[in-house]
Amino acid sequence: MGDVENMPLLAGVPLAAATLQVIAEDAGVDILHIKGAAVDEVLLGRAEVTDPDTGETTSVVVPRSSLDADILVRPSHVKRMFAAMSAHRWTMVYRFEDGSAFEHASTWIRPGLCHADIHRSFPGIGLASEEAFDVLWSGRHSITMAGQPCPVPSLPAQRLVLILHAVRGGVLSSPDIDRAWGAASADERAEVDALALSLRAQVALAAGTGRLEEHRDDRAYPLWKALSGGDTSRTLLWWARVRAQPDPWLALRTAVHLVAPKPDRLQRELGHKPGVLQIARAWGHQLGLAASELGRLAGRAAARARRPQ
Repeated sequence: MGDVENMPLLAGVPLAAATLQVIAEDAGVDILHIKGAAVDEVLLGRAEVTDPDTGETTSVVVPRSSLDADILVRPSHVKRMFAAMSAHRWTMVYRFEDGSAFEHASTWIRPGLCHADIHRSFPGIGLASEEAFDVLWSGRHSITMAGQPCPVPSLPAQRLVLILHAVRGGVLSSPDIDRAWGAASADERAEVDALALSLRAQVALAAGTGRLEEHRDDRAYPLWKALSGGDTSRTLLWWARVRAQPDPWLALRTAVHLVAPKPDRLQRELGHKPGVLQIARAWGHQLGLAASELGRLAGRAAARARRPQ
């Protein structure tokens, strides 16, 4: 197979998705294709194209730009999926723990194909991952990508996923939100609200739909307030992530994980497995950033306190 760099992404991403689908089916793994090439045409942009010969103008769908194939795997099937992918020359680049603060996706690569993000959960959904997958799986339907039938979430679920993704990135002006919510009818919005309720995703959805203040008393409010506002303060995001956890053990684990250096990322940066000294330096760097951020926050608080009321 040729070099993926020479393959247009509009062809490469669906091909990677179709490949993953065949691997999953052979291994008896349940997967749902999300975002990217899997998004329903209703939720895509459109452009007016004029025929140079006839002068006739028509509206055409603008394909979604995507760099990789995204799939959501039934959590109890993740190990089986990873084993099957490894057997087909896919290589893990980042573990779940080395990805985002939500530890929700693992990145894989394979020669000749686009990268793949393997999700075991989706940020913003508070329901237990296996139960959440059941909810999304129950409403699935199939689309064809690169000639292969691929299961995707229901249209309301796709709307929800796109909104949550945009909110996590702090892009409330995203066209995804405009199309998934702004252009939706009252009935379509009600369907998304009902699904968010069943998935415990109300707070994250509210952050993307102008209703976050209705959830001020929710423990997840500070997190989605910070994320939706594009807050870049490491310390504020750290505290919001910790506070959003449902129990003390998860809060403690999250607190440590967010500060700890990521060995796999460090190894890729160095080009070799990090030694004890290099890991210690990475810890020092992380703690130094935290201390610096705390100093800035303390300075801001002091400045606010000195302002005349």
